[in-house]
Parts: sequence; C-alpha cells; structure tokens
Amino acid sequence: MQQIVMIVLYLVIGVLLRLSGRLPEDASKVLSGWVINVALPAAALESMHGLETRPDWWFAAATPWIGVVVSVLVMVPLCRALGWSRGRAGALILVAGWGNTSFVGLPMIAAFAGSQWLGLGIVIDLFGSYLALSTLGLAIAAVASEGRLDLRAVVKRIVTFPPFIAILVAFATNHVARPVWLDDLITALSGTLTPLALAAVGFALRFDQVMNRLAPLGVGLVYRLGVAPLLLIGLYALLGRTGDMVGKVAMLEMAMPPMLGASVIAMNSDLEPDLIASLIGIGVPLSMLTSWAWWSLISTF
Repeated sequence: MQQIVMIVLYLVIGVLLRLSGRLPEDASKVLSGWVINVALPAAALESMHGLETRPDWWFAAATPWIGVVVSVLVMVPLCRALGWSRGRAGALILVAGWGNTSFVGLPMIAAFAGSQWLGLGIVIDLFGSYLALSTLGLAIAAVASEGRLDLRAVVKRIVTFPPFIAILVAFATNHVARPVWLDDLITALSGTLTPLALAAVGFALRFDQVMNRLAPLGVGLVYRLGVAPLLLIGLYALLGRTGDMVGKVAMLEMAMPPMLGASVIAMNSDLEPDLIASLIGIGVPLSMLTSWAWWSLISTF
C-alpha cells in the first residue's frame, strides 16, 4: 500500500510543479528524456542481475506480448470506426496495451501472491513488457507519429534504444560479479524512474481536458483494466492452467494499469499527451480496486 501511496504522491507533485509555474512548459519532455536514457536502462540492469529463472516462466513472460498484439487488433479498427486520428490510436495502443508490471505489478504480486513470486514478476516485466516496448512499442510509436513504417529507421531506433541495449547487457552479464560502487550507482539511477516518470505524467495532466476525452479514456481503461486480464484468463482456461500459480501471477500482471515507460514514449512522440496523462492519472488509482477484484476471481481457480 505504501508503494501505491507514493505513486499517487509523485503524480500530485508533477501537477503542483506545473501549477506553480516554476518549470518551463516543456519540462515533461526533459523528465521523460532522463527516464528513457538513464532510469529505464538502470532499472533493467538492476532487476536482471543475479536473477534465477525457471523454464515454466517463459510462457508467462510472453503474455504481455499477447496483450499488445490483441490491443493492436482491437484498437486500430475501433479507432477507424469512430473516426479517431492515427495519433490517438497509437496513444491508446501504447498506454492501454502495456501494463505497469513493475512499479505497480511487483508490489501487487508481493501483496496477493507472496514475495516468493517476485522473480517471476521481474521476468514478465523485463522479457515481456520492457522487451516488447523496446521493439514493438517503438515501431508502433513511429507509425502513429509519422504515418508510415520506415523499417530501417525503426530498426536503428531499436538497436540504439538505451533500455533495449540495457536488457541485452543485463542478460549477458546476469551472473557476472559487479563491484559494490557500480551496484550502488545502478540502484541510485534506477530509483529515479518512478518519481520522474510519474512527475512527467503529472506535469502533463490537464484536468480540464478530461471531459473532452471521456470516450477514448473509457476505451483505454476498459481495455487495460478489464478486457486484457479477461482475455488472458480465458487463454489460461483454454490451456487448463488456471490453477497453476505461475499462470495466476501472469494473470494478475495483465490486470495492471497503464505502463509508465509506454506513456513516456507516447508523450515523446506527441501522441495526445493530455490523453496519455489522463489514462495514467486515472488508471493507477482505479487499478487498486480492479486488481483486488481480479485477484479475488483468480484465487478461486
């Protein structure tokens, strides 16, 4: 619960900074730049180091990819039918398609499933959410912002994307000993991710714009907090694995609110920053209730 309170507090700090006028109007982009280029890579290096995995975890790690693919299949035709812009479709895919499997998801795993499953949560986060964001997410952002897929440019962005590089380095050096000073530095940089990312979202949050975006807000939140976990529960039911604890953790992670990293990439691509900030600002507090409801159902299997 303390983690959730801090998340809400960071959002409020971002809002207050904007209202104070002490920071320039483009401050959220500066904060986002730090998150993408420094904090996200550090988080990957910290989370992966020394992590022990199990073979039966890898399907769970693939579930965020499944959620993203389904979000594309749902959001693209729906946005076209509603006459919404390409940018809005991209924003909804990025923010509703990716769940916050780390800074909200990991405390939820500890609270509901037990801290012994945090390793699985980290695997789902790194090789599911973050790896998908560093590859497929960048391609979606490029198409949504530019209207076309320049494969060479997208591949260049992926291979030079700091979080993607960090994931590869983290995987390659998983069991390599690091000096204490380096561990301390990585931990300190990783610790800036949540406060700065949420402050950037809070800074971009405009409450006066919420009423003008009720329809896309509803679509994004219903998919992220309702449709996505329901689809994954259905998939595990078809596989006959709803009673498996690994599956339960994966289903819980799918019920998480919109992902901070995806929102930062969407805002940096100018994909309706007001909508993105509203999805985060409303989705995170709302997920406290919906996550409990989903776990109440999942734990009965």
